[in-house]
Amino acid sequence: MPKSVLFDREKVVEDVMELFWRKGYNGTSMQDLVDVTGLNRSSLYNSFGDKFSLFQEAMTHYRKIQNEDMNRLIANSKSPKEAIESLFKGISKEVALGEATKGCFLSNCTSELGSLDDKVKNFLVENKDQMVLIFQNLISQAQKNGEIDPSKNAKHLALFLFSSINGLRITSLIETDIQGVTDQILNSL
Repeated sequence: MPKSVLFDREKVVEDVMELFWRKGYNGTSMQDLVDVTGLNRSSLYNSFGDKFSLFQEAMTHYRKIQNEDMNRLIANSKSPKEAIESLFKGISKEVALGEATKGCFLSNCTSELGSLDDKVKNFLVENKDQMVLIFQNLISQAQKNGEIDPSKNAKHLALFLFSSINGLRITSLIETDIQGVTDQILNSL
C-alpha cells in the first residue's frame, strides 16, 4: 500500500523556489532544502526525485506565476502598448521601492546555469520563445492600432523587450535607479 502524502506540494515548491532564487542552484544544499521544507531527505527524494528535479519544478512554478501575472496585466490594460508600458513601469517601481532585491528567478538561472546544463537551457529557451511571442503579439496589435510605428519589425522589437527585461532584472541587483533606462526602453517603441 503506497504511503499517502502529508504535505502541501505547492507550498513546498514555493518555499524551494524562494530558496533557489535567493541562494542559486549551486549555493543550495540538500540540507537547505530539508530545512526550508521541513521534510526529511527521504521524503524529498521520494516525492520530488533529486535536487535537480526539484529545481526544475521550481522553475516551472515560477514560470506559471510569471505567466499568470502577465495575463492579468494584459487583461487589465486598455491597449497593447499600455500593457508593455505597465510591465516596464512596474519593474522600475519594484526596483525603486526595494522590492526587487533578488532579481528575476529565471534571469538568475540563465546567468548561473544557462550555458552549463542543456535541460535548463532548453527550459529557458522555451520561456524566452513564449515571452517573445507574447510581446510580438502585443506589438503587432499596437501597430494595427497606430500605437507603435508599423515599419518596426515586431519580432525584433519583441526580442529587444525580452532582453531589456532580463537586463533590468540583473541591473536591479546592483542599481536601484533604473527609471531612466526604463524610459529609454519605452521610447524605443
